[in-house]
Amino acid sequence: MDKYGLPPLVSKIHNRDVTWQRIESIDYELLGYFLSCHLIIEYYLDEYLKTKYSELDWGASRQTFAQKISLLSKEHYPDKYNSIPAIKHLNSIRNKLSHNIQFKITEPDLLPLTHYLQKSCEGLEIPKDPKDILDLFTSMVCVWFASGISSTARHNKVTR
Repeated sequence: MDKYGLPPLVSKIHNRDVTWQRIESIDYELLGYFLSCHLIIEYYLDEYLKTKYSELDWGASRQTFAQKISLLSKEHYPDKYNSIPAIKHLNSIRNKLSHNIQFKITEPDLLPLTHYLQKSCEGLEIPKDPKDILDLFTSMVCVWFASGISSTARHNKVTR
């Protein structure tokens, strides 16, 4: 099967002439990986919040990602493990991706994630490749949420 590609974008309209621009530089692998990381982090975030605030009707409340993060922001986590600013930044990148077809994820875009990893992973060489940064960041954040889920579930005898 031939590769067709996405339709071109309007580049410019001048004097009733339209200039079209082909979309050729999207890194679908990185884009898909980024979105998967965001979804996995949101999954763990949901589970963490459900154990921490089990009295809330999570199905009916339909919280946005930003609202879920704001619930976390009320907690006081040790600075070394406080991933909230980096998670907020991750979500801002996701918002840029969803509204700008030509947005490209670069190493500088991931600096808040890298800074979090430098604090929380002392002695570990932090990767430079965006996909590797996302991989390590997602793992670290999900491990932190998982420990909170386990601890809260045991302490409060949470069952679902």
